[in-house]
Amino acid sequence: MKLRILLGTLGFLGWVTSCTQTPSVVDAKSGGLEAPPPTAAVDYPVPAAAGPDTLARLAIRHHPSIAAARHRAERLDAKVPQESALPDPTLEVAAGSMAETAAGRMEAMGAVKQKIPFPGKRREAAAAASSEASAARAEIKALELKLTEQVHAAWWDLHLTEQTLRLTRESKSLLESMSDTVDARVAAGQANQSDQLRLANEVGLIDRDLLEARQLGNTARARLNSLLNRPAGSKLSIAGDAPIPSAGSLASLLARAEARHPEVAAAQRKSDAFRHRLKRAELERFPDVTAGLAGASISSSGLAPMANGRDQVYGTLGVNIPLWQEPRRAMIREAGEGIAETEAMVAAARSDLRYRVEDAWFRATTARDVVDLFENRLIPDALQTYEVTLTGYSAGTSDLNGLVETWRQLLAYQLQLARNRAQLGKATATLRAAAAID
Repeated sequence: MKLRILLGTLGFLGWVTSCTQTPSVVDAKSGGLEAPPPTAAVDYPVPAAAGPDTLARLAIRHHPSIAAARHRAERLDAKVPQESALPDPTLEVAAGSMAETAAGRMEAMGAVKQKIPFPGKRREAAAAASSEASAARAEIKALELKLTEQVHAAWWDLHLTEQTLRLTRESKSLLESMSDTVDARVAAGQANQSDQLRLANEVGLIDRDLLEARQLGNTARARLNSLLNRPAGSKLSIAGDAPIPSAGSLASLLARAEARHPEVAAAQRKSDAFRHRLKRAELERFPDVTAGLAGASISSSGLAPMANGRDQVYGTLGVNIPLWQEPRRAMIREAGEGIAETEAMVAAARSDLRYRVEDAWFRATTARDVVDLFENRLIPDALQTYEVTLTGYSAGTSDLNGLVETWRQLLAYQLQLARNRAQLGKATATLRAAAAID
């Protein structure tokens, strides 16, 4: 009788549990899945005169691609306890017209069974899931390096436009100061009106250059706001300059990139996951065990004169028969191909990193040499030439064409220096990202 009550209670609880479970993410109004909250662009405060490193840290904190990568890593990490857990036990209940034993008629039967996978299967499955989660975490770091490089590149683009605006305005001031000299010579009859028209035309060209530089600045500022996940049109001011670290040794940078770059680490962790899957597949040829405890409720009224209504309780033990080996061999082949695939991915990542490091190193080294050349030789010489020509024009020993030419040469050198500094900053950022330097 007690066993009958127990079996009935277990059956009722199982039915109630299956009927009352509802997904926690269901929207009661629409009956559909709730949409995740969007990572909206927010006009959060940015420090005034911010450098590229400061903006890169803000981008990593706020960019939705980083948030998505982190959620993916957490999602994969949540698979580890799923893979290491035992399957849920099963409850079986039987009732109806059942067999009659010597102890009496069987009124109901119940059993609880637990499947126990062969030792090592759950461990290897959990290890594979853990390796996948580790690969996802390495991909977060790779994405942070890429985002940092993009922020630095956008920062240097904006810095270049601001330097271009500054230099062009200063050059316009030079032209305006030259106009006083030209006007004085025209008034004295030492020059004709064509010099004034030529100078006015040069001022118009400078105004055109200023408009184009402002447009490029707006584009660069929009790119930075996008990387920072800020709304379009958000105010943003940057520092007047930023330190540029030295390139360092090419050999050490190559070695660091191949050994420590997160792209390589992610591919290696994926290879580890396939190795664990291979071990898991090799264990599939061994059977799993299913252990259980069963019982039957026996009625005391039976046809046999010795019927006593004694309930039955017994244990069960079963194994699956790994008969069909072709699917298991396919699992082994799949894992083996996965290992070969990810090992090739590691080699490909290292090959690409070698190129990126070498290319960025040579670009940074060349840009630094060119910057030194302009700062120490070309610009000082051009400035001296302009001053001598201006003095000569005032004294009537040189014409306006020579003066404008030396002014243009000076401005071109100054703008080229600004471009080379921006190229140096961007190449250094690429080099640091390729070598996995924070």
